[in-house]
Amino acid sequence: MLILDDALLLAVLAGVAADDVHAAADRNEVFTTGCWYWRLSRALHDGTVTGALSRAMQDLNAEQQTRVVGAVQQLPRQIGLLSLRQLVPVMTALETGRRLNLLTAEAIAAAVVLGATIMVTTQSALLTESCRKVRVDLRVVVA
Repeated sequence: MLILDDALLLAVLAGVAADDVHAAADRNEVFTTGCWYWRLSRALHDGTVTGALSRAMQDLNAEQQTRVVGAVQQLPRQIGLLSLRQLVPVMTALETGRRLNLLTAEAIAAAVVLGATIMVTTQSALLTESCRKVRVDLRVVVA
C-alpha cells in the first residue's frame, strides 16, 4: 500500500507516474489523504497562484490536463481516501514527541491504519522524524 502526496497523485491521475506507482494503482493499492487531495484540487482551480503543482499541470499535454481535471472532480475508485472519522482517533493517539500539523498527522495516521508506505516529493523534517518515531516507512521520490 502506498499513500501519495499531491504531486504524485497528479502524476497518477495524468498517467505519467513511475511504473511501480502505476502498477500499485492498478492493484487498488494507492491512497492519498484529504489534505493532499484538497491541495491538488486547489492548485488546479486557483489561477491566482503559481506553484509546483500548477507548473506540473502546465507541463502536461491537453489530453492529460483534461484527464486530471476530471479525475480531481471525481476521484477514481482506484485511489483510496480514508475518512477523517476513521483517522482522527489515530491522529490523536500518535506519539511522535512533537506537535503535528493536520497534513502530517493525517498522512501518518493513514499509513498506520493501512500498514502503508508514505511517498512524497518534498522532504519535510517533521514528517521524516515523525515517521521514524512511529515506524512508518517514508520514501522521498522525484515526481
